[in-house]
Amino acid sequence: MDIASLRNAKLADLYTAAGAYDTLAKAMSQHATDWKSGTTDRVHGSQWTGPTADAALPVLDGLTSKMSAATTELGLIGKEMRDCADAMTLAQDRLTNALSEAQSKGFRVSDTGAVSWPASTNPYQAPDWETKQKAAADEISKQIAKALSDAAEADGALTDTLNKFAGHAKDKSGLDEKTAGADAYMDQFGNASNPAWRWSMPLKDAPPTEVNSWWKGLGPQGQQWYISHHPEAIGNLDGIPAEVRDQVNRKHLEDVMGPIRAKQKLGQPLDSSDKANLVLYGPIDARLADSKGDPPVYLLGLGDEGQGRAVLSFGNPDTATDISAYVPGITTTMDSLGPGANDGTNEAENALNLYRAASGKAPAGHSVASVVWLGYDSPGADLGAASTKAGKDGAPAYAQFLSGVRASHEGTQPPHVTSVGHSYGSYLVGQATKLATQPGSHYVAPDDVVFIGSPGVGVDKASDLRMPPGHVWVGAADNDVVTHAPSKLSLDPDERWYGRDPSSKHFGANRFTVDDWSRGNPIDAHTKYLNGRGGPSLDNIAAVVTGSGDVKLQGRRG
Repeated sequence: MDIASLRNAKLADLYTAAGAYDTLAKAMSQHATDWKSGTTDRVHGSQWTGPTADAALPVLDGLTSKMSAATTELGLIGKEMRDCADAMTLAQDRLTNALSEAQSKGFRVSDTGAVSWPASTNPYQAPDWETKQKAAADEISKQIAKALSDAAEADGALTDTLNKFAGHAKDKSGLDEKTAGADAYMDQFGNASNPAWRWSMPLKDAPPTEVNSWWKGLGPQGQQWYISHHPEAIGNLDGIPAEVRDQVNRKHLEDVMGPIRAKQKLGQPLDSSDKANLVLYGPIDARLADSKGDPPVYLLGLGDEGQGRAVLSFGNPDTATDISAYVPGITTTMDSLGPGANDGTNEAENALNLYRAASGKAPAGHSVASVVWLGYDSPGADLGAASTKAGKDGAPAYAQFLSGVRASHEGTQPPHVTSVGHSYGSYLVGQATKLATQPGSHYVAPDDVVFIGSPGVGVDKASDLRMPPGHVWVGAADNDVVTHAPSKLSLDPDERWYGRDPSSKHFGANRFTVDDWSRGNPIDAHTKYLNGRGGPSLDNIAAVVTGSGDVKLQGRRG
């Protein structure tokens, strides 16, 4: 595959051919139905018997079987041609976008895809000009190569497809229902996990930087194709822009909740699926419906895995200079993100509180985004809370999400990203931070880490997280019983259920003040860190998020 062939390919003709096969398959299906009901079934029902009947009936049944097989084969040809045409279209869009980018920069693209640029005539050109030109040219060349590779793969697959079905027609195996059934099975189960439109996508768990580069390389037409045809593939994909994720996730939410609301309005009964979706998605639907747009709310993640998945951002993380990503602890469910009282128990309200507090502290020219991340199965108030499994299982997804926040950011300067973990969520944040800071990791670490109401984060010292000195923070109310949860293995007074007390001297984190408000109910003490009634706690966390420097510290325990 070369540039000229892909650029000039008339892919509309391929879609037309696929449509023609669809029409032929539909006509054959109708013909087979008419034949079976008008001939085969009537003869079988006629009570015709004898030697002639014994000879004729198998022939009629055989013709019916052949027509059914032909219908299946013709339908598959149209579908597979369209799949390959989709992949070719995406490759062509990528190529067009790369060539346009080269033209806008004054670069030249050879017939082989090599990208060059004219020498500078400016004697005062910046010393790094040549380096920047080369980097831009290399990226364009990479996109061109990717487009040609994807197109060649699609072209080869289409050739194989047509040869396969041509062979079936030639040797008449395509008229055998076993052959047609095997082809249909492979189409549904063998190829379903890797359809042609997925060929150009990054592999599962690819770094978000790779995802973002892939997305940009698609160009406007290719991006819109995915939004229109396969939104489910991009709504939860880290590295995709926030506005795109919000658009497709809201569409999915409306597709699920719209019919339920319509039934409720008409007084119609809900079936079991409706009821399950109402419990799962109803709180998010209500939260978005109640939003007044100030701040704007972005639905960055939505899913029915496990107990449900949802990621909400107050403010746009792609344009914000200061971003917090809050992980709540035990008993958090989708219901915890719906509308609710601002008393410290509603996790979406907690994130919104942090948005407002951080916005009030943000320096001139700065903007804020506050994320609440429910991308894991939070344990209940039972034995599940005694296990590290949920935190360890959720840590990679959270680390991937934070890396995606950086990858899709649009600013000229990297954003300041703060991880915030409350209670059990602090353990998950600790594990995710370790993953991001380990040598050779493709995850990108946050700039600051905040633990509040923590029973331990899985390390003995702040330095074990490999964060820069002074960038690990902790808030622990003296009468918060969770922060005193004793170790199950050690008699050390500084040991907690999941490791050393983050507020202790031995741990070595910056402990900020929270105790001004925590003299009452110990349950309140555990839930008010991000609440307006939390005294200095909320303001201190906001100061960390914005880097405003006015964090009020207190002595460490021990």
